[in-house]
Amino acid sequence: MLRGDPVAALADLDRAVQLDPTYAPAYVNRSYVYNQLRQPQKALADAERAIQLDPRIPEAYFSRGVAYLQLGDREAAMADFRQALALFSKSGNFANQAILQQLLRQLGVE
Repeated sequence: MLRGDPVAALADLDRAVQLDPTYAPAYVNRSYVYNQLRQPQKALADAERAIQLDPRIPEAYFSRGVAYLQLGDREAAMADFRQALALFSKSGNFANQAILQQLLRQLGVE
Protein backbone atom coordinates (compact mmCIF):
# COMPACT_ATOMS: atom_id res chain seq x y z
CA MET A 1 0.00 0.00 0.00
CA LEU A 2 1.10 3.52 -0.64
CA ARG A 3 2.37 5.54 2.28
CA GLY A 4 2.60 9.27 2.86
CA ASP A 5 0.16 11.95 1.86
CA PRO A 6 -2.75 10.27 0.04
CA VAL A 7 -3.85 13.53 -1.58
CA ALA A 8 -0.40 14.06 -3.11
CA ALA A 9 -0.30 10.43 -4.19
CA LEU A 10 -3.70 10.84 -5.79
CA ALA A 11 -2.48 13.82 -7.83
CA ASP A 12 0.54 11.83 -9.03
CA LEU A 13 -1.62 8.85 -9.94
CA ASP A 14 -4.14 11.04 -11.77
CA ARG A 15 -1.23 12.30 -13.85
CA ALA A 16 0.03 8.75 -14.48
CA VAL A 17 -3.42 7.71 -15.74
CA GLN A 18 -3.52 10.78 -18.00
CA LEU A 19 -0.10 9.95 -19.43
CA ASP A 20 -0.95 6.29 -20.06
CA PRO A 21 -4.60 5.29 -19.64
CA THR A 22 -3.69 1.66 -20.36
CA TYR A 23 -1.21 1.30 -17.47
CA ALA A 24 -3.11 -0.98 -15.06
CA PRO A 25 -0.79 -0.54 -12.02
CA ALA A 26 -1.64 3.19 -11.89
CA TYR A 27 -5.32 2.30 -11.51
CA VAL A 28 -4.50 -0.29 -8.84
CA ASN A 29 -2.49 2.22 -6.82
CA ARG A 30 -5.11 4.92 -7.22
CA SER A 31 -7.71 2.40 -6.05
CA TYR A 32 -5.61 1.81 -2.91
CA VAL A 33 -5.52 5.56 -2.27
CA TYR A 34 -9.27 5.90 -2.72
CA ASN A 35 -9.73 3.07 -0.22
CA GLN A 36 -7.49 4.96 2.24
CA LEU A 37 -9.62 8.06 1.71
CA ARG A 38 -12.80 6.03 2.33
CA GLN A 39 -14.09 6.60 -1.20
CA PRO A 40 -15.04 3.01 -2.05
CA GLN A 41 -17.02 3.80 -5.21
CA LYS A 42 -13.98 5.42 -6.79
CA ALA A 43 -11.73 2.63 -5.49
CA LEU A 44 -14.07 0.07 -7.00
CA ALA A 45 -14.11 1.81 -10.38
CA ASP A 46 -10.32 2.00 -10.55
CA ALA A 47 -9.86 -1.62 -9.46
CA GLU A 48 -12.34 -2.73 -12.09
CA ARG A 49 -10.52 -0.72 -14.77
CA ALA A 50 -7.22 -2.32 -13.75
CA ILE A 51 -8.79 -5.78 -13.97
CA GLN A 52 -10.15 -4.97 -17.43
CA LEU A 53 -6.68 -3.91 -18.55
CA ASP A 54 -4.83 -6.82 -16.92
CA PRO A 55 -6.79 -9.51 -15.07
CA ARG A 56 -3.56 -11.08 -13.78
CA ILE A 57 -2.81 -8.39 -11.17
CA PRO A 58 -3.72 -9.79 -7.74
CA GLU A 59 -3.51 -6.38 -6.05
CA ALA A 60 -6.41 -5.17 -8.21
CA TYR A 61 -8.68 -7.90 -6.82
CA PHE A 62 -7.46 -7.18 -3.31
CA SER A 63 -8.22 -3.47 -3.62
CA ARG A 64 -11.62 -4.17 -5.14
CA GLY A 65 -12.30 -6.53 -2.24
CA VAL A 66 -11.47 -3.79 0.26
CA ALA A 67 -13.82 -1.43 -1.59
CA TYR A 68 -16.58 -4.04 -1.50
CA LEU A 69 -16.05 -4.47 2.26
CA GLN A 70 -16.41 -0.71 2.73
CA LEU A 71 -19.63 -0.85 0.71
CA GLY A 72 -20.95 -3.70 2.86
CA ASP A 73 -20.79 -6.42 0.18
CA ARG A 74 -18.93 -9.10 2.11
CA GLU A 75 -19.67 -11.86 -0.41
CA ALA A 76 -18.16 -9.93 -3.33
CA ALA A 77 -15.18 -8.98 -1.14
CA MET A 78 -14.52 -12.60 -0.23
CA ALA A 79 -14.67 -13.64 -3.90
CA ASP A 80 -12.11 -10.98 -4.77
CA PHE A 81 -9.84 -11.89 -1.86
CA ARG A 82 -9.94 -15.53 -2.98
CA GLN A 83 -9.06 -14.51 -6.54
CA ALA A 84 -6.18 -12.37 -5.27
CA LEU A 85 -4.97 -15.31 -3.16
CA ALA A 86 -5.05 -17.63 -6.18
CA LEU A 87 -3.09 -15.14 -8.29
CA PHE A 88 -0.53 -14.53 -5.53
CA SER A 89 -0.13 -18.31 -5.18
CA LYS A 90 0.34 -18.73 -8.93
CA SER A 91 2.98 -15.99 -9.02
CA GLY A 92 4.90 -17.42 -6.07
CA ASN A 93 4.33 -14.28 -3.99
CA PHE A 94 4.22 -16.13 -0.69
CA ALA A 95 4.41 -13.06 1.55
CA ASN A 96 1.21 -11.55 0.13
CA GLN A 97 -0.36 -15.00 -0.03
CA ALA A 98 0.23 -15.43 3.72
CA ILE A 99 -1.19 -11.98 4.46
CA LEU A 100 -4.34 -12.75 2.48
CA GLN A 101 -4.74 -16.15 4.12
CA GLN A 102 -4.56 -14.45 7.52
CA LEU A 103 -7.11 -11.84 6.42
CA LEU A 104 -9.51 -14.52 5.22
CA ARG A 105 -9.15 -16.38 8.52
CA GLN A 106 -9.87 -13.18 10.45
CA LEU A 107 -12.96 -12.63 8.32
CA GLY A 108 -14.14 -16.15 9.09
CA VAL A 109 -13.40 -17.63 5.68
CA GLU A 110 -11.20 -20.73 5.16
